[in-house]
Amino acid sequence: MKRRRFIGEASCASVGSISALSSIFNLRLTGSLSAAEDLPEEDYKALVCVFLAGGNDSFNMLVPYGAEAYDQYASARGSLALRPSELTAFSQALPDGRQLALNKNMPELWSLYESGKAAFIANVGTLLEATTVAGIQAGTAKLPLGLFSHSDQQLHWQSGLPDTRSPKSGWGGRLADLFADLNGVSGVSMNISLAGMNVFQSSGTTSVFAKSPGSIPGLKNWNQPSYRARQSAIESILDAQYRNVFEKTFVSRTKEAIAAGEEYKAALSIAEPVNATFTQTNPISMQLKDVVEGISARSGMNKKRQTFFVLAGGWDHHSSLDPHPSMLAQLSQAIGEFQAAIAGMGMEDQVTLFSSSDFGRTLSPNGGGSDHAWGGNQFVVGGAVRGGQVFGEYPELALGSLLDSGRGRLVPTTSVDQYFAELALWMGVSKANLAQVLPNIGRFYAPESQDPPLGLMNLG
Repeated sequence: MKRRRFIGEASCASVGSISALSSIFNLRLTGSLSAAEDLPEEDYKALVCVFLAGGNDSFNMLVPYGAEAYDQYASARGSLALRPSELTAFSQALPDGRQLALNKNMPELWSLYESGKAAFIANVGTLLEATTVAGIQAGTAKLPLGLFSHSDQQLHWQSGLPDTRSPKSGWGGRLADLFADLNGVSGVSMNISLAGMNVFQSSGTTSVFAKSPGSIPGLKNWNQPSYRARQSAIESILDAQYRNVFEKTFVSRTKEAIAAGEEYKAALSIAEPVNATFTQTNPISMQLKDVVEGISARSGMNKKRQTFFVLAGGWDHHSSLDPHPSMLAQLSQAIGEFQAAIAGMGMEDQVTLFSSSDFGRTLSPNGGGSDHAWGGNQFVVGGAVRGGQVFGEYPELALGSLLDSGRGRLVPTTSVDQYFAELALWMGVSKANLAQVLPNIGRFYAPESQDPPLGLMNLG
């Protein structure tokens, strides 16, 4: 039943009955419809998370360029500091007059920034509350669990819950729960991963549709004539009645997975062909190619909202930063190819790509590399981004600064909650429901405020 028709009929019915109340809760109207009530029927939006696993050394990605700020950076980073010739300056300075530059190995991302299609969020990280170095030294600051641990910080970035190691959902999963009524009936989840299962897209009621790049999920040879006898045998096993709850669950999930794979294949077969070039030797490009295909198949899967998860590993550069420039080049190339494909589809304003990573790195060297730290820089790309700007506070890159908690581990001045709240609001979550997606947002932003959390996205 269409949402408007349901609301119209429900207003004429007695909602005092047990059956009516049950229907309302089953349809999750208390949350999802209030989030989607102002969205036009033809509206579509997608979020694409590119997770840089290992902890990107982002202060060698986005770097001070002016004389005084660059000298502070070079002094703090020592042997890790990039030379000015290894940087490409932005044409516009920050509001405080400081000049920033991008690693020269990222020309595609630089061009997107200069054309107003990309922005950066400076010194962002996981926080339980606004934190100072003085509070840390006094032992009064509440800190995220496992602050410099890969597994803990990846969990916190993806769940938005830095005070627990056992989250029951990720913020993308909670987003999908809230939009359950907006998407149509489909066996394929709103949340599609190109890198296996992940916390970000999971929840108690939303599953992750995981696939490998360049493949379509399904049983090998399932619909081939030569496999017909085996297919019949497997179907008879799946259709049998089981008493054991684990056997029942396994059979149910297997049947759902087979059906979802077939539905995804069918949706791709009727989708508009993607006329874009992706570098086959670039693993990030190949994941993003599949994201574009998943977006093109949205109508066949009845989707008005989607999220995608892309994983790029290998960013834990303890002993040497030598691989870092080429990895940034690969990342930038993939993003440039992806954005060109989205623009070719006429969907720049409807698709937003954003980066995440475990944490930033120490300003001081760790041999030839850098160690685990805290605050770092991230980027967002898309037509709805208020591009050509750096949001948050770009820090002073000096050892012993007011934000240095030791060895150049900078205390974040922007929380991941503020960062992700902008993306959730852009997707259509109402301010009243923002805490359902990001439970800790009230510690950093008042949803009743007339101002946005950061001003990163065009929310009009």
